[in-house]
Amino acid sequence: MYGQFFLLFALIIVGYYCNKKGWLNRETNKNMGGMVMHVIIPAMLISTIATLPVNDRMLLVFLLVAAAQIVAMILFGLLVRLYARFRKLDSRLYPMLDITIGSLNTGFLGLPVAQIFFGSEGVLFMSAGVLSLNLYLWIYGICVIENKKIENMQEMQKTVKKVLLNPNCMSVVIGMLLALTGAVEAVPTVALSFLKKLGDLATPLSLIYIGALAGDSGISSLFQEKIALEFSVLKMIVMPALAAVILLLLPEGLEIVQAVFLLSMALPSAIVVPMMVEQYGYGEKLSSDIVLWTTFISMLTMPLCVWIAGILY
Repeated sequence: MYGQFFLLFALIIVGYYCNKKGWLNRETNKNMGGMVMHVIIPAMLISTIATLPVNDRMLLVFLLVAAAQIVAMILFGLLVRLYARFRKLDSRLYPMLDITIGSLNTGFLGLPVAQIFFGSEGVLFMSAGVLSLNLYLWIYGICVIENKKIENMQEMQKTVKKVLLNPNCMSVVIGMLLALTGAVEAVPTVALSFLKKLGDLATPLSLIYIGALAGDSGISSLFQEKIALEFSVLKMIVMPALAAVILLLLPEGLEIVQAVFLLSMALPSAIVVPMMVEQYGYGEKLSSDIVLWTTFISMLTMPLCVWIAGILY
């Protein structure tokens, strides 16, 4: 296990070093992130899910995991709102804190880490988190940040269409259809090999991206952001702790699902949230600082959750 985490940390350090040397500046890293999210991760999702022996029971568990993650993100975001009121913070920050703290980085970090520790089946159930994150952000998240309600069916259809056309969500659906129908047998081997080779880049590039993001933001300035640190520690300790307690109530026989779900609850905030806040709401700087702090803290909480998962499941 420790060797795998050394790989994870080492790749993040590579990204940080490349940024500090000027080889991976903000614009280059942003473009690489776009390539990872729109090309590399979709290739990994299709090649991984399509070749798994997915049956009706596994599909049901997949949907339940996606639903559970949406519920967890919404509930924890609402708890954070209550804590922010208790702390008497600026009420304009409540929507941002709700979405930033509630979100989970299942794409850039969750999928690579699940692949390292839990293999193809881990990727399948973490991809349920990718689907739930997109539903959470682009339906619930936008409504919260803009402080509005979806008032008609046409607006709802437009929002759902935006979610379903997301490359990662489309890849999950395509992979599931290929696996469930057996149509993957008709896909040329060379095409699957190409997608697998492309998908193999997801882990190193995602982790290098996160390292470069940290280098570009400046670590020293983060220590001046006490509110960001306070809420980040709250998220990274309380969220996985609550998940661990809830998972104890589940029946036996779902060990891989429980392990992946626990890992997902230890993930940092989603990198896309500060961009959403900047476009639709208020508090983009604090949101960005929380994303970075939770990413740093996750380097400690993720190994702990993998270790706990190994003991419990």
